[in-house]
Amino acid sequence: MEFLIIILKKVELVDELIVKLQEIDIHHGTIMDAKSMTSALAKRWTDVPMFGLFRSANNHEYNEDCKMLMFVLDRERIDKVTATVEEVVGDLNQPGTAVMFTVPVNFEKGFDRN
Repeated sequence: MEFLIIILKKVELVDELIVKLQEIDIHHGTIMDAKSMTSALAKRWTDVPMFGLFRSANNHEYNEDCKMLMFVLDRERIDKVTATVEEVVGDLNQPGTAVMFTVPVNFEKGFDRN
């Protein structure tokens, strides 16, 4: 079993994503509202010229709001979820899309296997 975490920066796609996940039989998970630490730090350090320079040099717009989706899944289902997330969100290597990672689950009890 794997603990899959998706941090979705394109929050406007959360509804479409969960519908697509349901279509591949991913029905159980948790969605939480989250805030980007990067944008919080950027706001904190806007008065420091060096940090403002780095932010403008990167030329990235950071969405402060994001959604965190969490699932405990068999390893075989992770590839399906990854493909679905990329279908909806696009190339995850692009800034401002999403990040995904898994953590091994050494113990679990009470999870619906469907």
